[in-house]
Amino acid sequence: MHKHRQYRSYQIHGILLVLFLCMSVSGRAQKDFTGKVTYVTSQHVYARFDGANDLQVGDTIFIQTDGQMKPLMVIESKSSYSAVGKPFPGNVVSLGQEVVGRSAITIKAEEKVESEKSVSPDEELVAASDSVVQTKKGGEFKQNIRGRISLSSYSSLSNATSSDSHRMRFSLSLQANHINNSRFSAETYTNFSFLSSDWAAVQDNLFNALKIYSLAVRYQAGEQSEICLGRKTNPNLSNVGAIDGLQFETGSEHFRAGAIAGFRPDYSDYGFNADLLEYGAYIAHQSENEEGAVRSSLAFFNQTNNGKTDRRFLYLQHSNSLARNLFLFLSSEVDLYQNHDNISTNTFRLTSFYISARYRFNQQLWLDASYDNRKNVIYYETFKSLVDQLMEEATRQGVQFRVNYRPFQLITIGFNANYRKRDSDPKSSTSFYSFLSFNQVPGIDATFTLSANVLKTVYVDGSVFGLRVYKDFLDDKLSSAVGYRYVDYRFPGSESSLLQHEAEIDLTWQITRKLALSLNYEATFEKRDHYNRIYINLTKRF
Repeated sequence: MHKHRQYRSYQIHGILLVLFLCMSVSGRAQKDFTGKVTYVTSQHVYARFDGANDLQVGDTIFIQTDGQMKPLMVIESKSSYSAVGKPFPGNVVSLGQEVVGRSAITIKAEEKVESEKSVSPDEELVAASDSVVQTKKGGEFKQNIRGRISLSSYSSLSNATSSDSHRMRFSLSLQANHINNSRFSAETYTNFSFLSSDWAAVQDNLFNALKIYSLAVRYQAGEQSEICLGRKTNPNLSNVGAIDGLQFETGSEHFRAGAIAGFRPDYSDYGFNADLLEYGAYIAHQSENEEGAVRSSLAFFNQTNNGKTDRRFLYLQHSNSLARNLFLFLSSEVDLYQNHDNISTNTFRLTSFYISARYRFNQQLWLDASYDNRKNVIYYETFKSLVDQLMEEATRQGVQFRVNYRPFQLITIGFNANYRKRDSDPKSSTSFYSFLSFNQVPGIDATFTLSANVLKTVYVDGSVFGLRVYKDFLDDKLSSAVGYRYVDYRFPGSESSLLQHEAEIDLTWQITRKLALSLNYEATFEKRDHYNRIYINLTKRF
């Protein structure tokens, strides 16, 4: 059981003269439960866990991204072995991907939890990362190795034979801390995915199939120092992305300093590119005790392309609690250099900004708001349909408000509104999403979710309505779900439209505690064409 610390007031002053203040909130402990993703829609993610657990509505589900635990979603409804929720913006998940559910457990039996802590996606990323330094326990390093291997098959079939495709995917996730009780640790998250009909593309460029999101070796040089070699995302610089090279960090309990020298992954295939040299340094502050914590980091980066400076910028990341049940996360990038028409100038221009706040009124009602002006996400792997891609592209950036309300134990209601207006767009984009879940309906022990999404953008206007039913069988060793979506999209400026009926079924068999087999089938019917997608996944955890 891991102690999850809450936060109290601290003050940070930096180059940008930012002042942060936070107030104390109550402490609590956490317990983790492992599972996997069994179904993914444009609005919800379904996850199944290894066995009975203490997870409740409002707890957080995590995924491992670039070697770090990143929050995936907050549970909106659950059964004995499964949970469903709406993923936080920016998350990319696939069927069979391993997840970790964290349940709030009181530290002492006689203590009462007055209210659950509010959860923000970026708060949990920072809190879970803490520091990259692994400390000794009892004067010795303890080996801890865990991982996952999966084999997947993805087939897309239609009445237009030219569009048929079959894809194979092998995945390895490994976290090896203090190998053989030493100072060395290693981690990797790697996928090998290819189309059976396009093996020539793999032979031409291995990185057309091989995607290495994390592959690094770490050495703990001292109590507060660490050296990392390989591809890794630094938790103090989460939005900078993965770095191929050498990272060093040292400092004291509260202040950290680090230096980085390496290369950016290639933007076209995520492989290694020696032309994209980058280097930088950062300082970070973190303070915590039994009452809480606050974290901030400020970095300077210089990125080159073929030996010439391509970008020079400052990166700021900060998280804290402002009051009980309120959490704030902020990240931004300020460009210091610009090269336009071969004319180089030093600038001070805000080019990326993200802020999110989450407030939990009580265990039944919580609200979060965010503003996202970060660059678009590049997907090197995705199983999203055209409808889901259009929806995500229109809703990730801009201002977003979300409300979840659980008036009764068996009912959860949610509403999400998004607004975006860019200078390049002739009109604004809006999206409204709502859902109603009936959790574990007595008598049939199934969960029903009704959903509706209305989207209006520069390029598409439309709506999506859906119904999904989830139920466990055979002492929860077999889980199943069936769903239907009605899609009506119109494309302004043209006569074209997209009208679809989508039906889907998902089955997951928990063969053993660490071995699972899942099958997902989706059928899409249009006026003239129909499409079938079949996804099979076998996952072994160790």
